[in-house]
Amino acid sequence: MSDESCCSSVGVRASAAVLGVLGTLVVLGALAVYLVRVNQPAPVGSARADERKKTWTDLQAANVETLGGYGVVKADNGIYRIPVAKAMEVTVTEWKDGNAAGRAKLIQRLEESLKKATFE
Repeated sequence: MSDESCCSSVGVRASAAVLGVLGTLVVLGALAVYLVRVNQPAPVGSARADERKKTWTDLQAANVETLGGYGVVKADNGIYRIPVAKAMEVTVTEWKDGNAAGRAKLIQRLEESLKKATFE
């Protein structure tokens, strides 16, 4: 029997190279999985979730009161808050007869808001 009949040196080198590449890929994959697990943030606890839910509920309750009720914003400037539904009705009424009346009121309000105080 000759030495080449069993395993040639080329075959051994090729299998060693394939085994080395596969080993490298396994090690890199294991490192990637490890890094992903280490760098993940901690899950949100139930206490934090309850706190966020309570904050959201309080915010919604405050918005319902603000958007759906009457109130005073700045009494000295004549700014008051009305419900959204009522504001939509007023807008439709002002703009119903064409753009002229509604546009005139809108421009008048703009000009009044842009007036600068004179101290003469």
